[in-house]
Amino acid sequence: MLNIIWISFFTIAFMVALIKLFAFGDTEIFGQLMTAMFSLSKTAFEISLGLTGVLALWLGIMRIGERSGFRFSPTVC
Repeated sequence: MLNIIWISFFTIAFMVALIKLFAFGDTEIFGQLMTAMFSLSKTAFEISLGLTGVLALWLGIMRIGERSGFRFSPTVC
């Protein structure tokens, strides 16, 4: 399902760019679209890299807790 959502995002963006090109005569729309995609993909990569570091930290803390014998058992209220 997630693949369909991502394909829909790209398809809708392309369709809107075509409409802006043909209806409004905006010839720079595809350049702006590509610039925005690359700059936002860089931002997404930087965010995911930071989250990976935090994930590794907490997984390490949980591993230390497991080896120390700490068991977490949630209780139902």
